[in-house]
Amino acid sequence: MIPGHWSQVMGGSQYQAKCLIEALQRTDKYEIFYLTRGSDPEYSAKGYSLIRYEYFGAHKQGSHQHLFEMAILPKLLRRIDPDIIYQRVGCAQTGIAAHYAEKNQCNMVWHIAHEYDLDPYRIPVSRLMVHRLLDRCLLNYGIRHATHIIAQTEDQKQLLQKNFRKKPSAVIPNFHPAPQKTLAKGLPVSVVWVANFKKLKQPEIFIRLASELRDLPGVRFLMVGAIQEGNRQKQKYLEAIRQIPSLEYLGPKRQEDVNDILARSHIFVNTSLREGFPNTFIQAWFRSVPVVSLTVNPDHLIDRHRLGRVSGDFERLKQDVALLAADQVLRERLGTNARHFAYQHFSTQNVDDIMRILDDSP
Repeated sequence: MIPGHWSQVMGGSQYQAKCLIEALQRTDKYEIFYLTRGSDPEYSAKGYSLIRYEYFGAHKQGSHQHLFEMAILPKLLRRIDPDIIYQRVGCAQTGIAAHYAEKNQCNMVWHIAHEYDLDPYRIPVSRLMVHRLLDRCLLNYGIRHATHIIAQTEDQKQLLQKNFRKKPSAVIPNFHPAPQKTLAKGLPVSVVWVANFKKLKQPEIFIRLASELRDLPGVRFLMVGAIQEGNRQKQKYLEAIRQIPSLEYLGPKRQEDVNDILARSHIFVNTSLREGFPNTFIQAWFRSVPVVSLTVNPDHLIDRHRLGRVSGDFERLKQDVALLAADQVLRERLGTNARHFAYQHFSTQNVDDIMRILDDSP
């Protein structure tokens, strides 16, 4: 159970779900159903059943959305009659899945996707206040009643213990298939940003970075991702990008294309306020690309293992990118560290640990 499907939008959780399903299919041990409220109507699932539920006005947020889910999801689950529910992305679905599992004696595994899901919640006054309160209440119920919880990082484990007084069943890093081909990193030096454009990702900071470093010789800047904000904000982004000759917006791309872009790139930049564990870090590291992160540094891996730089503020971010763009030796040393670390810690062998939890019946 995941709110979205990768055929509609390829976020980190959707990509991890895709990798997990492909691994489960290879074992031939599971009958798999993917229950979601968002997928491409033209997409045809192979080797598993895709069940999409929707309702009138589903594109709008509001408490009616969760009331609908509380009514329809138990019915769909009873129809499937699952032995195991794997739920990712903290939301109302988390609580609904946990409640169904409790009442029907099945295994409910919640996989943490973001640190925000583990924070004490402060309800902002807005027209969506009731929606957010209900969503949070259902999420908190799910966290407290899940059969198993999987954390991505030690940081998440500590937040879970601090704020919910629960220990995860395991800390399992995200996993990716290793690259099948090696692409040469020619010139110019490519500095790439990959994410869906939304507030938490702060794409405007990368645009500013490209603008202020526009005079760096032999350097180009690339942005990849779907613009998920309103049309007015989208036009602002596109106009700002057009003003910078060395910056190119490539639009949304398939994961295979993102990996090819990263394989030819030299520096990966992350400007997010906060994340769970960015899949793009792992994709970049597998391809010898050091990460320069504004703030995100899960388990302090970047500085502890010399996988790039953690800047902390914009001026330092600008300095770090300029340094790595100019210093090929340093850039390649960090990239080599990153590739070795990725192969050691983020391989598809991590799926075996997840399957052991899935098979641990209550």
